Formats: sequence, structure tokens, C-alpha cells
Amino acid sequence: MNETLLHVIWKNKLLGQTRFKGSQSEDIEIVSVGEHNQDSGPDFFNSKVRINDILLAGNVELHVKTSDWLKHSHQNNKAYDNLILHVVYENDVELFQNQQFNVSVLELKNYLNPSLIHTYKSLESSRYSVPCGKAISSVPDILWKSWMDRMAISRLEQKTNYIEHLYLYCQQSYEDALYLLLCRNFGFKINHDAFEMLGKSLPYSVLKKYADNSIQVEALLFGVAGFLDELFEDSYPKKLQNEFEFLKHKHQLIPLKKEIWKFSKTRPSNFPTIRIAQLASLIVKQQSLYHLLEQQPKLQSIEDFFNVEINSYWREHYLFDKTSGHSHKHLGKTASHLIIINTIIPYLFFMSQHYSNEHFIDYALDLLAQLPPEVNSKTKEFSSLGIKTENALESQAQIHLFDHLCSNKACLKCHVGEFLLKSSC
Repeated sequence: MNETLLHVIWKNKLLGQTRFKGSQSEDIEIVSVGEHNQDSGPDFFNSKVRINDILLAGNVELHVKTSDWLKHSHQNNKAYDNLILHVVYENDVELFQNQQFNVSVLELKNYLNPSLIHTYKSLESSRYSVPCGKAISSVPDILWKSWMDRMAISRLEQKTNYIEHLYLYCQQSYEDALYLLLCRNFGFKINHDAFEMLGKSLPYSVLKKYADNSIQVEALLFGVAGFLDELFEDSYPKKLQNEFEFLKHKHQLIPLKKEIWKFSKTRPSNFPTIRIAQLASLIVKQQSLYHLLEQQPKLQSIEDFFNVEINSYWREHYLFDKTSGHSHKHLGKTASHLIIINTIIPYLFFMSQHYSNEHFIDYALDLLAQLPPEVNSKTKEFSSLGIKTENALESQAQIHLFDHLCSNKACLKCHVGEFLLKSSC
């Protein structure tokens, strides 16, 4: 037994009855469990309890053992002086404070349904990565869908916190913050930190000056990334090198160390050299992504924005001076969708907060619902249990659920866990 489970039982009225006997044989009737207090102080407030036909309204405190009151030092806190009921799993001591303020103690040990405890222990000891296992299929669609919506929003809010950090770093420039976020997500999982460093070392204001010249944009990106600091045989990198030497001194740019970029365990199509070339192609489109999003375009328009062709040199190269088989190496659908999910959607949430415009939230969720679901190790855990994932909104929700609840076995904080406990009563 733990206190979190007691809170779930009390909050969700899982005791199976409303009338009990207190520790002094008094009649106790739970009229209203009250509201769960998420801050300091008693666990529930605005509760209503009838004790020996006298209706009381006020605070209720829950503990596994009565003696936990002393362990938590509640006896020294005036906020706990006005209780109407002390609810415990086991009444192991008589408290002076309960006697002083005439607070009834309700011991639950003999009132709890054994099947509820069994269900809880099954979740706690589950070997599944998603602890509820195949029991998750018993959850009604309406409850699952509403929980997925809440998880998706929680994930977006979490991402928005990071965008706020970028926004402040950029001295409250919306466009520059979007540029840094875009850079970061062009690195995907393996090189996101390196790409963010590239964005911070090469201000967007500098890149914009040369947006009409693809060679200069490529020279700036590859040069600041540290890829032009060597002797080359091919004419293309030599040309970039010459351009960068001039631009580096003009804008006082400091190249990064090439060693920050990771190539191992990465498919050639995801090499940072290819991603930098693709990012350069976006910059020279001369269309501001920030202003495009302000217009709330259709998904197709956003997909078209990321449909870019890179410099022809890269059709036969993954690295400078090393030829490879011919391929266009454009930004694929899967990659562009991941960038939209991790850049565009959270940025729209960020804009909604700063503009106080809820239309951006609805727009972001609508875009997310139009995108196909991600397929990764976390979403596969749910699909293996029979959960059908219809779109990116649901896959984002599943990722958040897995990361923050399932992997921590925090079933008592999950609506699925609460449903399973209710069903066992």
C-alpha cells in the first residue's frame, strides 16, 4: 500500500460504499470526497462528511499509517489543524492532535476490495514495457481518445518550454527562435545538439543577407560547421572554401570543431553533410517559414516548403571528395514529417501562448491529426498490444505516455490505470 494509491481510491470513490465505522465506533458517511489539493496542505479540501448525523465540511488528510502524521511533521503545521477526517490504511497509533481537535479516524484496511489490491499489484509487478499489458484493450475508445488528446497536449507543452528557452536566447526574436529550432531538428536524434550549435554560431541575420546566393549560403553553413578546414581535390568544396574565407572574416565567424558531428551508426542519407546541404536549400528558397506559418497554410503547403533539391554535387557524394552512387538525396517524406512534428507543431503552440490566440492550437492539432503516425520502438509497444495508431497526434501521445508514465510504472497517474482499478471493484 502507498499514499498515491490511497489518493486514487479516495478520489475515484473506489471503496464500494459510503458508510463506515470510525476508530471510536462512530458512524461515518462520505457525502463528498472533495477536491484533490495539488499544493501543500491537506490532501483534499471542500470535502463533506457526516459523522453521527452531524454534517461537516472541510479538509481530509490521507496516510498509509496514522503515525505518518508525525513523520511528515504535520503536528507543527497550522494548515492541518482544521481537519474533518483523517483517513488511513492502518490505524497504528492514537494521535494527540486528533483527540485535541476531535478528528475522527477512518481505517480502510478492512474495507478495500481484494481484487482492487490484486489489480494494483499486477500493474506494479508487470513485465510489460506498458505495464497494463493486454488489459489496455479493455479501455473504452472514448476514454482512450480523450487521454491521448491530453497526452499529446502535454508533450507539446513540454516542447514549448524548450522553444521559450530558444526565444530568450535569441533576445525575444520569434523568427530567430524558429531558425534555431529548425536547425536543431535537422540533426534528428544523433546530431541535434551539433545542429543547434551550428545555428547559434551562424546567426540567421547573416544567412538572410545571402539567401539569393546558394554558394554563399552553403559556404557559410559548411564553413561554420567546420567541414571546410582541410585540403580538397574537388572544385565544389574548394569554391565553398574560398567563399567562406572572405565571409568568415567579414562577419567574424568562428567555425565549430568537425569532431562534434556524428557519422557512425547513421545511414549515409542522414549524414550531417547531407542534412546541412538540405538546410541550405531551404534558406535559399527566399520564403520565410515564420511568415508562412502566420498564414496558417494547409499541410500540403508546408510539405511543399520542405520539398527541396540540394546542390547537384551531393547527388554523387555523401562526403567531400568521396564519390558515391547517384541519388537525388532530397528530404524524404518521413524526414520532413518528423521536422514538421518536432518543429512546426510545437512552434505553433508557442505562438498561441505569445499571441494569446487559441486558433494556433486548433490549427496545430489539426495538422498533427493529418500526419501519418510515427513508427518507433515506443509506438510499437502499443501496437503489439492491439492499439491502432491512426495519426501523428496519437503517436506523439503514446510517446509521451510511454516516457512519463509507462516507463516509470506510474499507473496510478494514468487514466488507463484508474479505469482498470475501477473495473476491478
